[in-house]
Amino acid sequence: MLKTAVINLGCPKNEVDAEKLIYLLLKADFQLLAEPDDAEIIIVNTCAFIQPAVEEAVNTILHLASFKEDGACRLLVVTGCLPQRYGASLSQEIPEIDLLFGTSDFHKIPAAIKKFMASHRPGSTICEISIPNYNKLHAVPQQITPPLAYSYLKIAEGCNNRCSYCMIPVIKGPQQSVSLGTLISQARQMVTAGVQEINLVAQDITAYGNDLAEKPQLTDLLKALCQIPALGWLRLLYAYPHRITTELVEVMAQESMICNYIDIPIQHISDPILTAMGRHDRGKDIRQTLESMKTKIPGLFLRSTVIVGFPGESEKDFKELLDFVAEGLFDYLGVFSYWPEEGSRAARFPQQVPEALKGERLQTILDIQQGITEKRLRAEVGRTRKVLIEGLSQESDLLLQGRTTFQAPEIDGLTYITEGNAEPGTIVDVEIQDCHEFDLFARIK
Repeated sequence: MLKTAVINLGCPKNEVDAEKLIYLLLKADFQLLAEPDDAEIIIVNTCAFIQPAVEEAVNTILHLASFKEDGACRLLVVTGCLPQRYGASLSQEIPEIDLLFGTSDFHKIPAAIKKFMASHRPGSTICEISIPNYNKLHAVPQQITPPLAYSYLKIAEGCNNRCSYCMIPVIKGPQQSVSLGTLISQARQMVTAGVQEINLVAQDITAYGNDLAEKPQLTDLLKALCQIPALGWLRLLYAYPHRITTELVEVMAQESMICNYIDIPIQHISDPILTAMGRHDRGKDIRQTLESMKTKIPGLFLRSTVIVGFPGESEKDFKELLDFVAEGLFDYLGVFSYWPEEGSRAARFPQQVPEALKGERLQTILDIQQGITEKRLRAEVGRTRKVLIEGLSQESDLLLQGRTTFQAPEIDGLTYITEGNAEPGTIVDVEIQDCHEFDLFARIK
């Protein structure tokens, strides 16, 4: 059996692909290792959404290439967004790479590895980079890896929004939704494997089904998922504001399985900037949507993302964004400096904002939001909440860690259990006793 390590970079959508790849490798009798030190085969699943992600991927590949000299590695495989974006030129820049696969080609990897190892052709790189087509991948099961408490269910791949700053449609292709039946089957498999929380992900979950002949909607999917016995929580990530319908809000309010939480990246609030970004929303519509959701779903936690320093962003535009954030509608907020991504329309726009000014604006927004988030979390002290136990804390094996319904995996902080005990994968009532920055401390009731 070939000892193999899979290194995954990037977002939860990439994590889903990595889990599907691991399933295919195990099915083909590969031996999976947690670390690359003793691996004969090293596979890197890459992200290339923005330049920092590209740099991280390249640095990781270069580091792993050293295992050819200092470790057991005989074959270095690179898959995902980086090869899809840059193609065969990667092998010229990094000759240590043996196999390259695009975003929708990873199902070919097990057979290609065995063929390559049998033929032993050192110095020649094999590239399998097709136009993105995910039809063959939708039905591939995910190999659920620890922690078993939660997992991600990718309901669509690709994107049709064509924002001027974004390269995802180029890398991933147009939206390709997964059929309703396939998603329900995959969700049932996750629950059988012990998953209590399913996080729905896509480039835009609210566009789900628009490309399918049957035209299922996100609400249809949610209603069906809520019928799965033993599933604890459903969480919605990456919703586009103008596609949030009255029916979606009603389903979220009515279904107790759906977390009182949603991630709605708005990117900006100024109409001139939203227009330049190629967004379909305008500031008034965004405000109405968010305020309506807060009213109709009591206790809703909102996460969003904004970009500062977009080309042409004036002091007036920025102040409008700052004032909007200061109103406190968002419980969590990711803030990013605009990056002139190579190949994007926005990279060619005039009036590029100086880097120093971008940094100042980013910090100003972060400082305002930090106070809002801390106040929101401080209000939780003394309340009883349900927490999904994930297992021992990574900070101390004397504590358990888990998350409330308003703490999404990997981005919103954790709840540390200071008193009581519970098995990983169980949902328990706790009393919130304290908070520190983005983390909560609680005792099991």
